[in-house]
Amino acid sequence: MSKLQLHWLTARQAEQAPVSFGTPWSQGALLPGEAVSLQDEAGTGVPVQTRINAYWPDGSVKWLLHSGVLDTRQAYCVSKGESAEPTAAATISASQSPDGSVTVESGLLSCRIEKGSLLISSLRRKQTDHKPVSAQLTALIENRDEQEGIETISIHKLNGVTEKITLEEAGPLRAVVKLEGIHEYMNREVSRFPFVIRLYFYAGSDEVRMVHSFAFDADENTDYLKGLAVQFNMEATGELWNRHVGFTGDTGMFYEAVQPMYTYSGAAHPVYEQQQICGQFVPVHLVEEAGLLENVRDNAAWGNFRLQQDSCDHYSILKSTNRQCAYIPAAQGNRSLGAAFFGSESVILGAAVKDFWQKSPMALEVTDAAGEQPALTVWLWSRYAEAFDFRAYDTASHTFSYGDIDNHPEGIANTNEITLKLFGQMPGKQAILDFAGDVQTDSLLIADPQVYEETKVFGTYWLPPKLEQYTAPEHERALLGFMDFYIQEVEQRKWYGFWDYGDVMHTYDHVRHTWRYDVGGFAWQNTELCNTYVNWLLFLRTGDYDIFRFARAMTRHTSEVDMYHLGAYAMLGSRHNVRHWGCRWKEPRISMAGHHRFFYYLTGDERTGDIMDSVKDADYAKPRDQVVTAEGYTSVRTGPDWSSYVSNWMVQWERYQDTKYRDKILTGIASLKQAPNRLSSGSHFHYNPETGELHYLSEGNYQYHMVICFGGPEIWFELAEWIHDEEFKDMLAQFGDYFAMTPEERNLKSGGLFNDSNDQAWDGLRFAIRMPAYTGYRHQNPARMQQALNMLRSEADISSNTPGQTDDEGNLIYTNVPKTEYIREIREVPFVNTNGISQWSLNYMETAKLLEQMNEEGDPSDDNNRR
Repeated sequence: MSKLQLHWLTARQAEQAPVSFGTPWSQGALLPGEAVSLQDEAGTGVPVQTRINAYWPDGSVKWLLHSGVLDTRQAYCVSKGESAEPTAAATISASQSPDGSVTVESGLLSCRIEKGSLLISSLRRKQTDHKPVSAQLTALIENRDEQEGIETISIHKLNGVTEKITLEEAGPLRAVVKLEGIHEYMNREVSRFPFVIRLYFYAGSDEVRMVHSFAFDADENTDYLKGLAVQFNMEATGELWNRHVGFTGDTGMFYEAVQPMYTYSGAAHPVYEQQQICGQFVPVHLVEEAGLLENVRDNAAWGNFRLQQDSCDHYSILKSTNRQCAYIPAAQGNRSLGAAFFGSESVILGAAVKDFWQKSPMALEVTDAAGEQPALTVWLWSRYAEAFDFRAYDTASHTFSYGDIDNHPEGIANTNEITLKLFGQMPGKQAILDFAGDVQTDSLLIADPQVYEETKVFGTYWLPPKLEQYTAPEHERALLGFMDFYIQEVEQRKWYGFWDYGDVMHTYDHVRHTWRYDVGGFAWQNTELCNTYVNWLLFLRTGDYDIFRFARAMTRHTSEVDMYHLGAYAMLGSRHNVRHWGCRWKEPRISMAGHHRFFYYLTGDERTGDIMDSVKDADYAKPRDQVVTAEGYTSVRTGPDWSSYVSNWMVQWERYQDTKYRDKILTGIASLKQAPNRLSSGSHFHYNPETGELHYLSEGNYQYHMVICFGGPEIWFELAEWIHDEEFKDMLAQFGDYFAMTPEERNLKSGGLFNDSNDQAWDGLRFAIRMPAYTGYRHQNPARMQQALNMLRSEADISSNTPGQTDDEGNLIYTNVPKTEYIREIREVPFVNTNGISQWSLNYMETAKLLEQMNEEGDPSDDNNRR
């Protein structure tokens, strides 16, 4: 790879954009310490800040992360060579004092961050006489008490307190500051909701990006989330008619002055048009315009403005003159672009929230705009919405619907992104809209799909065939059709909301024409059967931005809401349920790092990096009902327990070259080699987390579909390419062979280990199609490969093992639901279910290339081996 070509993932409105992006490198192509450079389309070197994010097993560079402010109208390339040096005026610097405080300085911004009650002590736009902005965190908890039929509600305010500050990057082009703390009650005797917030600063940018994460650690039976906010405090000077407040709506802006310059004569004065239409300050001559001033100063001064996005399809805008007066309705709309603006002679500030309407209820608020100390508040959970209830959906378990309940929200988290922009002058409404639009999209440079194929940074098991003769057009259409189905289904079913956005549902109810949102474990999918992998692998195949957005939202959700970041189940995740955290089974397969590493390496998102780090020792966690022997061994399954540990350890190995976790992987594989039928011996083992050893249990509850449908093949296929262990590859092929055998063949091959008492464990062949396909490739066995290919063509039915129904050409079959059968017009796909679609999609993507490889390595002229 002489030059790695890059392009913008999606169009940007701003001509210059702050961006951080990952680049993949083939094994051995780049060594640590070797310089890389970024060039634009003309071949001119562009300054970029670079760090290593992952290594190959041989120590060469696997992933780099680059940061800078780049021209959105240009394409770029990266190659080996000395990087262009930034000029002194186009750099950023950050330093940390012994007391922990951090100072960040760039050509445009100056910021000070200290421990204590202010998240940001001072943030100021340079080269202006503007006043600094500060920021603080607020949370509201609602408590309810009902006695003798009377419900009493009390609301308690908690203030965020920063306890630890880490300067993670100090320039020269990007500075990253990590803040950790807790929300405390006013009396500071009780604290709740620990937070981790990162602030991102870029040289040459007047924007500050904030990634805000908090964890729920209260009592779900008594504590309801009533509000969660970041408040930006300002100082305002100047005339009230030169103070402007704005909110972005669906297409344009709600934009008004605190004191509008309309007159009662009915004629529109030119200064009123300049104020309202152009969004600019207006000078008024005190003598010549005395009549106008008298009129304007008599107008009401509106000090408080609020945009409340109460659902994914509705927001309202209200305003009031002061705290003693009522709010009056000003406007209503559907989906706000999620930005608020306040401009005065002493401060001009915009704030925008990513996925604003998608994660409702959120709110934007400007208060005390007519006073000396106005505030712009971003309500991530709106205080004006109903308080969120974390309790279980039922008090009884329901055995036949995976309904065992352990409603445990303690430790779940939520992450949101806010971007601040400190304008140097009044921008006008279009510039605010452009800013909001850019925040709602993704600033990212990516390579073409073939680069991820050629560099093999995510393995080769998922690669599409290069020759058309090995591609099944009907399967390709079905694969893309299923993805498009879910993207559309999010909108059709309104799968939005603060805790829900990014997830999809598990099982469809064709009688009610809805998903089983209220049925035990058949509601939210969480990471069940690895639809996370489907999303990212399909993005790598296509580079499609809609798929990226879908995958990014699912990564944010599943890495935060579906797993535990603290408390009794820390490092584990919660299985599919009516409530995301409601299932009895808390397991490592839901939280494993493999779900999220795609997003991390493409974007460098530090929050995702933290989450992957947090599960590295998940083998020490204590799932419910886990057996621990006197010798300290625990009961595990090769999959999805041990395979999930391996996923976590692979990430630690590649990110940090940590041989401790590499050795745990190799120790486990060595243990499996000692079992009677190696990996295929049985799913249940005893495990020693101190040494990584696995001890085979001669009897167990064998569940082979569990071994392979939760990321096992994806983890092991890629691992096999890392460690070059031929016996391990044979173990995988043997496993696939057992899956494809008849019961009689399995009994004979296993020496009686698999018999009438446990042979049903192998019934999940439709989930495991890629395993006998691997056997066919490994052993150059066309019969096994054809057996797998035939399974891909199985007709859809009511079981959860098949995907939705398609026609002979692979097009999804949609049917229109009668208008009277649902609340609005919808369409559905017969037999659709997420488990079947996820596994069919992985099976197809991981099988097609194997057929091509088998023929390339065997006899490419043998047409009997082709589709």
